[in-house]
Amino acid sequence: MPAADIVQLIFEDQKDVEAILGDPEAFDIHECILKYGLSTKKILYVDYKGEQYREITNYILDYEFAHNIELASKDQLEELEDFDYEFLPEKIKETNRILSPKGYGLFSYPNSGDFYALFIAKLEHKTRLLEVDLLLDDRIPSKEGYIQYYD
Repeated sequence: MPAADIVQLIFEDQKDVEAILGDPEAFDIHECILKYGLSTKKILYVDYKGEQYREITNYILDYEFAHNIELASKDQLEELEDFDYEFLPEKIKETNRILSPKGYGLFSYPNSGDFYALFIAKLEHKTRLLEVDLLLDDRIPSKEGYIQYYD
């Protein structure tokens, strides 16, 4: 899949797509996606040890506001906020249980750091998102080079 296609699946706004693909320093589209996502807060960075201060809940609320949609009720978000987990993928799975009825999911973008790079995308794009090897690095397991969806 061409880089432009994956960017459009992650960032729905054409301005975001143009900013990433038009970056004059864009020698590595993978790095551009992460850099842009971090700078615009369209990708949520969460430490492998877990989140702090309702990061996932706040990210969902920001996404809802930016897209003028409701992905979860107030009760569901409070439930998610109080969800007790040992490992972050457990909370991501719980988040996906809440978001999936609305046709959305929380995906993990590959990176070589000690954090999760999370983004919300439509589930209709799930198959396409999960099939692209983005992080070509011999030092990490091949599975880690792909976008992941925990369900």
